[in-house]
Amino acid sequence: MSDSEPNARATFPKTFYYANTIELFERMAHYGFYIGLAIYLRKIVGMSDVEIGFTLGNFRFVGSLAPIPCGAVADRISFKRSLQIAFVGYATAYATILFLPKKGFVIGALFLAAVSGGFLKPVIMGTVVRTSPPGRQAEGFAVFYRTVNAGSVVGKTLAYVVRLLLSIRFVAATSVLASLAALAIATFLYEEPHAAGELAGEAREKEKKPTFTELLRGYGEALKDLKFTAFLLIFSGYYFMIEQFYMTFPQYVTRHIDEKAPLEIITLINPATIAVAGGVIGKSVMRFMKPAAPIWTNVLGVTIASLSMFVMGAIPTIAGACLSAAIFAVAEMTFTPKFYDQLGSLAPKGKEGMYMGLAFLPSAIGAWVGGQVSGPLIKMYLPEKGERNPFLIWSIYAILGLVCAFAMAVFGKLTSRKETSASA
Repeated sequence: MSDSEPNARATFPKTFYYANTIELFERMAHYGFYIGLAIYLRKIVGMSDVEIGFTLGNFRFVGSLAPIPCGAVADRISFKRSLQIAFVGYATAYATILFLPKKGFVIGALFLAAVSGGFLKPVIMGTVVRTSPPGRQAEGFAVFYRTVNAGSVVGKTLAYVVRLLLSIRFVAATSVLASLAALAIATFLYEEPHAAGELAGEAREKEKKPTFTELLRGYGEALKDLKFTAFLLIFSGYYFMIEQFYMTFPQYVTRHIDEKAPLEIITLINPATIAVAGGVIGKSVMRFMKPAAPIWTNVLGVTIASLSMFVMGAIPTIAGACLSAAIFAVAEMTFTPKFYDQLGSLAPKGKEGMYMGLAFLPSAIGAWVGGQVSGPLIKMYLPEKGERNPFLIWSIYAILGLVCAFAMAVFGKLTSRKETSASA
């Protein structure tokens, strides 16, 4: 049997399951807290709408960039130590948010949590790679992605119950407990995974890895490719819209529709729709878009996402919010599979890993811009007191999405024309 063929007899080791359990607790803590973070910053910390947007945008930006330096450190200090650093940081951050709800302390805690995530993300995915039996890596990542969605469902449901029965401030307490549980697993159960072909107990042979400076230099070279950089900037528009379910949506629902609206439960419609209809919709889209170039699938996905933004403002009810979340799930199922294909196709031969390492940049840019834009718009069109115009704010997001879709279409036309000329 070749290494590329699944080995039905090979089983996943315990460390694989411990790593996924750690991921489950981390996602519980993150999603449960993040969905109501805008409300917490407003009601408990006392920030203005503009300050909230600025803080959330920068928090997400740092969280998206942190895996670059932290991943390089993790390779050198061991996965186990990196997990311990991550969850000591997480627990400290969430405890600070719970017990010291003052602006300076909370902002510092949020950035500590963002950096802690930088130590966690590359380690968990690296563990999946190292511990998946030959030929079963795809199955290993399928378990990982199901774990991420499960953590989102459990975390948001628990956050809703805590917010309803106690207060939004105490949602941070559940995140502290989840982080401590993950820390215990990382400390007492998780074992350092060995690369393929190594025997347990043997020292892992250190492969020559690029230094942090070399890594940054490589990323800098990749970003000098104007076509690639344009791709990253254009595609950030999709992530701009995703972030509005965390930056604008909580304030919109609780201010304009119903203060006690189950915003955490509404956002679960997205993963639920993907879980139930993902296969059917994915196959239908692929069949429908098969004759077209891959980028047109991305254009379709972003256009559907823009429709979701429009529906959110056009139907200012809980039912409208639920419908918007379901439509965005369709957009996600349409957009995401081809995004990585497109990204990989732009990489020169031999530099695929370096280019794919920058896949996080569109989400970082989209989140940062989303924070800077959403704060002033919420202040202007969704104030706590005074006249509100939710249709306008969500229409602005929809129009920005359509601009993004148009830019993708132009990008696709220009790049396909150049490729045709080069072939000729």
